[in-house]
Amino acid sequence: MLVEAGIKAGVGMAPILPGISDRPEQLRKVVKAAREAGATGVWTNLLFLRPGTREHFLEHLAQDWPELLPYYRQLYGRRAYLGAEHTKPVRRQVSSLAREFGVADRRSLRLEPEREPEQLALAV
Repeated sequence: MLVEAGIKAGVGMAPILPGISDRPEQLRKVVKAAREAGATGVWTNLLFLRPGTREHFLEHLAQDWPELLPYYRQLYGRRAYLGAEHTKPVRRQVSSLAREFGVADRRSLRLEPEREPEQLALAV
């Protein structure tokens, strides 16, 4: 793990599963744990269901959470990605939690990308 090696890193919370892993108390626990582990940032994305993955996921959803199958079929319909009306509230909540817990780049020495070499002009 990068944090164990002394390198701080951002944490990705993905995929968030609507109705399964999107409860406020779950998100809070993950963001708090990320902060305690030294995360320098947190980002999130909700589940997307491309063809192939969609069939496999829905098959397992029917086995493990059959009560959610109609919800997922209605929620995703024929699309792979959820719209902003679903993703933005979760992202706002995670951002708010990150601010609350102080998840930020706290390194005393910030890493900067190497500068691109300059193109020299020839005097003609």
